[in-house]
Amino acid sequence: MNHSFFEKILLNLVEDLVDFLPILAGKLLAFLFLIFIWPKLTRLILRSIDRATSLKNSDPLLISFLKSLIKTFMYIALAFLLIGVVGIKATSLVTILGTAGVAVGLALQGSLSNLASGILILFFKQVSKGDVVSSLDKNIEGVVESIHILYTTIKQHNGPIIIVPNSQIANASIINYSRNPYRRLDLVYSASYDVPVDKVISVLQQVAENEEKIIKNNSDMPITISLTKQNASSLDYMFRAWVKKEDFLQATLDCNVNVKKLFDANNIEIPYNKMDLYIKSN
Repeated sequence: MNHSFFEKILLNLVEDLVDFLPILAGKLLAFLFLIFIWPKLTRLILRSIDRATSLKNSDPLLISFLKSLIKTFMYIALAFLLIGVVGIKATSLVTILGTAGVAVGLALQGSLSNLASGILILFFKQVSKGDVVSSLDKNIEGVVESIHILYTTIKQHNGPIIIVPNSQIANASIINYSRNPYRRLDLVYSASYDVPVDKVISVLQQVAENEEKIIKNNSDMPITISLTKQNASSLDYMFRAWVKKEDFLQATLDCNVNVKKLFDANNIEIPYNKMDLYIKSN
């Protein structure tokens, strides 16, 4: 009796295993198929977006955000598909997530804020790809490279990439140097009290006239050169002129070099800190 009973149980187990093996094999194949094929399908969709948008004048930031969003949703869909293949019902998963909804919401609060901020940036177009931007505190400064669903990448002028949460871009006061095609040089040069004011102003005007990048004869973008401040040991002269935004840095460097050359040629002293010592003899 005992042998017959155990043989019957073993036979049932073998029969169940034989019936389950094809199902297990099918699930394993489906699991492997999704693991290997889904990323390739995702890349294909992203390449199709690149090809489609290359034919139109599309906003590069919008494209990078859209690609990041699609990639995220594709992998979320993959996770649900794999869960379904394993055998966990989606309704059960939703019930579990619903039970932990408050905790999940608090954990994702920052991410959801960054996602919403990314959409606001694209909608209001605060920045675009290639824009030179900085925050008022100068903690963020560089060229906008791309925007993703949670963060924006900004390339600093000396090379490193800053990864900035979208909420910081949307909520901060951002200076965009690229929106206006022109920028003003706001330079200050110091000269000695011993040099006549008119002479210094004349030399600075000569610098402005000789600099090809400076825009001239435009009433909306005047050249302004004047005495602006009397320091303890020097006079400061304001030098303001407009240039194209792409010429800003080079024009600044050129003006600095040419001012020094013309000051030397005209015997205009650029003062430096001095200390007079008086020795009192008894």
